Amino acid sequence: MLNDFGLHAGQQFFLRCLWEADGSTVGELARQVRVEAPTATQAVKRLEAAGMVRRTPDDQDARRSRVWLTPAGRRTWPQVTAALAELEQELLAPFSVEEREQFMSLLLRLYETSRPADGSGVGSGAATRSSATRAALQAGGAG
Repeated sequence: MLNDFGLHAGQQFFLRCLWEADGSTVGELARQVRVEAPTATQAVKRLEAAGMVRRTPDDQDARRSRVWLTPAGRRTWPQVTAALAELEQELLAPFSVEEREQFMSLLLRLYETSRPADGSGVGSGAATRSSATRAALQAGGAG
């Protein structure tokens, strides 16, 4: 599904972060997505190559760069969220409203308990969360 938008698995999380805080540094993105900095750097490079983001030098620290959505990235993110919402509806269609609420509650609990106590990036369980779980959390508005 992400391929339809020129994205690779996991890149939607970086787009979401930039949608909410455009101009973030790669380090900030890594913490928000809860991946290691080299993983975030690679994701940003791929997004840049796809024309979704651009990097500029940081005004205060020339060693850092800021990442910004391009017009293509701004157009793509709402389409991605709509597609994720549609996918969520299809996947959860067999469940009752109560079952859906319980499922999302359990996913949120799993997500929250995987966070390290200090709220920083990668921590206990963060590396083992699947892309599907994160997508469900993102699409469900719980993440």
